[in-house]
Amino acid sequence: MSADLTEALKSMYFPDTDLPTLAGAFPPSVTEYLRECPVSETRDIIETLLYVYIAENSCYRNGRGQGVVEQSCFAYTSGPLFTLKQLDLVKEGKFYGMTVIRTTPAGERIAAPLMSSRLTGIDIGELAECTHTIVPVLLAGTVKGSYVNKTFPASLPKNERTFINFLLNNNPSLFRECEGFAARLKEAGCAALAYAYDLDGCRTEGTAYTFPPEFPYILKGVLERIDPDTRDRYEALLDDLYSRYTVLRYLATGEEADRVKASSTHRRELLRTLEILGDAVCILEHAPLNDEAGPVRCLIRDRSVYDSRIADLGRALMREVARVLDLERPAPIAAPAREPRFDPHPPLPAPEERVIPEKDDAIAYPLPEAAIESGITPDDDLPESLPLPALEDAVRSEEAPAETKEDGDAEAAEEESPVPAPAPVPKETPQKRAKRSRKKEEEEAAPREEPLPVPAPGEDLDVFLGYTGEGEQVFWSPGKLNNGHMIILGGSGAGKTETIRCIAGELSARNLPVVLIDFHGDMASTTGPLRSYKIREGGSYYFNPLELDAEIDEISPLRATSDFVDAISINFPTLGIQQRRKIKTIIKDCYRMGGITGDTATWSRTLDFDDIEAEIMECEDEAIPAYLEDIFDYKLFSGEEKIAIPTILSGGVTHINLSALPESLRALFADLFLRRIYYTLQAMGEIPRGTESETEKFRLFVIVDEAKLLVSQKSGSKATVKAVLNKYATEMRKFGVSLILASQLIAHFNEEILANIAVKFCMRAENKKQAQENAKFFEVSEKDLLNFQPGEGILIIGSEKMNVRIVPTMGRNLQAVDNPYVEE
Repeated sequence: MSADLTEALKSMYFPDTDLPTLAGAFPPSVTEYLRECPVSETRDIIETLLYVYIAENSCYRNGRGQGVVEQSCFAYTSGPLFTLKQLDLVKEGKFYGMTVIRTTPAGERIAAPLMSSRLTGIDIGELAECTHTIVPVLLAGTVKGSYVNKTFPASLPKNERTFINFLLNNNPSLFRECEGFAARLKEAGCAALAYAYDLDGCRTEGTAYTFPPEFPYILKGVLERIDPDTRDRYEALLDDLYSRYTVLRYLATGEEADRVKASSTHRRELLRTLEILGDAVCILEHAPLNDEAGPVRCLIRDRSVYDSRIADLGRALMREVARVLDLERPAPIAAPAREPRFDPHPPLPAPEERVIPEKDDAIAYPLPEAAIESGITPDDDLPESLPLPALEDAVRSEEAPAETKEDGDAEAAEEESPVPAPAPVPKETPQKRAKRSRKKEEEEAAPREEPLPVPAPGEDLDVFLGYTGEGEQVFWSPGKLNNGHMIILGGSGAGKTETIRCIAGELSARNLPVVLIDFHGDMASTTGPLRSYKIREGGSYYFNPLELDAEIDEISPLRATSDFVDAISINFPTLGIQQRRKIKTIIKDCYRMGGITGDTATWSRTLDFDDIEAEIMECEDEAIPAYLEDIFDYKLFSGEEKIAIPTILSGGVTHINLSALPESLRALFADLFLRRIYYTLQAMGEIPRGTESETEKFRLFVIVDEAKLLVSQKSGSKATVKAVLNKYATEMRKFGVSLILASQLIAHFNEEILANIAVKFCMRAENKKQAQENAKFFEVSEKDLLNFQPGEGILIIGSEKMNVRIVPTMGRNLQAVDNPYVEE
């Protein structure tokens, strides 16, 4: 048994008693490979395998998991997929044009015991105590396939196509309870976030909690601890609501016909609903309520009255869901008076609750889906035209005249009818209806005169970007992803710089620390406070990459020397091995002559770059002074005022302006500066697991233009020195760094970078060559990329892809919050 593998499993909090069995599940070839990896890398590989094992249920067909969309792996793991593929523990496949990842049988044999061990570690009793009774009852339906499959939305659903979405949108307290249950399982390592995709409907369902194959056993354990009578009561309640929702959806849109036909309960509910609709329909025949019978056949006699009454029933069901599932009151099962291991009410973003006016309706039915998707609220009048239901629809004609009643009879009927009959709607001719439809289309197609509203910064880390073509707001929410990294692509004039300014401004409004590495001097926003450092010849600002700090023991004299020479070798690739060795020797001698050793007590002394310059210039190898001459001439690492990294991390935007330097020195300064920040954050330790506050997950946002200058151009070569941005992308997520990189081409980023970037934004191409390269990756036409207007582009977040128009800084009202710095 490998000691390193055992140590990695132990660091993942697996019980000591399980370690021999779990380690024994790894094949000898895998164990041998992991023996050469650091413990942290081994842990990441195992965590990624577990992630795929759980998240492969996020893409499903007929309730069976088909894999996890590849972009989810890039967004929610540290990215060792290449290693797992090489070891044949995961494989990729194609479904509906998507690349999905799933475990191989060998990977499953490793992951299944690991997941079983984690499940054993969950205290089901405590989980049941701090979970409302209805939660496991409702989620148990997902296992049966009645509602959804082994996934639960991580935010309020965008549509109400499913029963569970309808419940969650009309009862946010229910969503909070269910989301809290899912979040506790995720914290225990028994759930994962992924981009859910319904392969049956071929549509994305957004970010969702995904549960492992063993999820039924978790629910079974929780349900067994619930009082049977209470459980049965909630099951009956949900079944009743589900039947009423299904029937109304069938009548409003024609969908769910197969479900209605297959269930005598649904058909009985359908008959009852048709009776409530009264004279708006004409029932042709009452089919027997047995398993072989189909839906009741009927005619729609008055479309306007029919639609109006269904809308009334829909509003009533919304109120009914909010009333009968009132979870603000104490849960039916009281938990024992002891401290639970799980927090029963984790802080969640306050969802937008749908305000429903109180009425005296006693019957509950849902608002038609067509009205919901059209943006109609319960207070609005229903439009005159809705999709026809899958019935024998017939408008009132001369052959089937509507029955009329005297005024007194009408009043009597109104008293007896369960639903108040609306005022008669005048008959509309087809010509008038077509004319009104054309007018509505013209109004919708007309350009908006007023600018779309820009949301103010909220409590969550939702960075407002702009709008889709349909006018929907688009946010970047790095705290909800597993990494906060983003790339922005586009040619000159596409709007990359303005997009960077907008993102930096939104972050600054929350007083989050941002550092802009600006090679051209144009990234700084013209609005808001700014801490700007212009690095130039004779300038006063500097930082010393060879300076040591006793509080950051990661940077020793040897490490500082190696990093300095590595940065030089990357930026001066023709520097030979012997020349690099000579520079190292000179710097180490200067440390020694300055009394600076491996003892941290000596690190308060400063190594002056003038001393290094004197030694370099006397070097017998004339090529070395020639390479480093510009560094000393520009006094790149000497000056009057040191750039203090603690000040940068305190909050606000720091602008590092490198435009006054020669091109060869810009990348060198940026490389070494980012390395120093790297070690400073590393010394602060990893962000604690389970951190719930989205802003506390990030210590620094690093924005780099012309990022290609700081990226390794080759992947997988051990002989190649890894560039600083590769280190940031692969290693700095756990230390709280978000990386935002801008360049012209997707080819400027190698596989190692792309595998660790959650969000990708492609703007207008400058020429056909750029369009060809970027269009292939983003799976769009070259023409689209060439025809975008400034500020427009294709945004990919996981498996979601959309057209976005960025709202510029001048269209935003951004004010810094408690900003402690002033412009320098």
